[in-house]
Amino acid sequence: MFIPLRTLTLAGLLVVSPWAHADAVRDLKSALNRLQGQTPIKGQVSIKSESRQNEGKDDARVDHGAAQVAFDDSPQGLRLLYPQPLLMRAQQEDAAKDANPKAKTPTVTGLSSLDHQDVRQMTRAADDLLRTLNRSTFKNERTDTWQGQAARVVSFDVPLREPNKYAKKFSNVLEVWVGADGTPLAARQTQTMSGRAMMVISFEMSATEETHYTVVGERLVAVRRNSQSSGEGAGEKGKQSRQLQLELAS
Repeated sequence: MFIPLRTLTLAGLLVVSPWAHADAVRDLKSALNRLQGQTPIKGQVSIKSESRQNEGKDDARVDHGAAQVAFDDSPQGLRLLYPQPLLMRAQQEDAAKDANPKAKTPTVTGLSSLDHQDVRQMTRAADDLLRTLNRSTFKNERTDTWQGQAARVVSFDVPLREPNKYAKKFSNVLEVWVGADGTPLAARQTQTMSGRAMMVISFEMSATEETHYTVVGERLVAVRRNSQSSGEGAGEKGKQSRQLQLELAS
């Protein structure tokens, strides 16, 4: 069937129209501004981590971390509570490490990799995500589903916070799954970098972070954040992973 040229032209304009993209980004930012409320929340945040260094070598090392702390975030501020049994386990692990340098210290390792910034970024997720978007550039948009729910996926290029003179190739892409009203459902950030330092040492690294969101009152909360990274350079290899889980008290 013959389609008039004018119809094709209008269809093409509708496909590439920047208004569709602008609406998706506008809806997302509007939702993030709306969800920076201070609805009181409290619960537990747990971390599991694993770090692998120099695999396949005599000095290969694997460290595991695991810890759980309580939090309370309200208009009065953010508080973290380290239970006494947790502190006692950490003290026992430190003592065991003094007696045996090869002793495992999962509690100490877990606590050392969990700080107020991790918890703040999860309990105040709208502020964290909005700041990233404000320094990023829109890339593209596509339709998808998230846990059976129709969603738009909006992608952004995220620049380095500070210039890296050794980086020759760099990519940092943030994808946000957005619901019908602009509320973020999940996000995935993928970063790769490669380069050369001091003319002779080449390096490569990659990292992926996935975040799941929920809404509590007027507050966007990240209830899960999983990250994995790996790097190689100067004959060394390493892999790290972290799983952060936030459980809200009713």
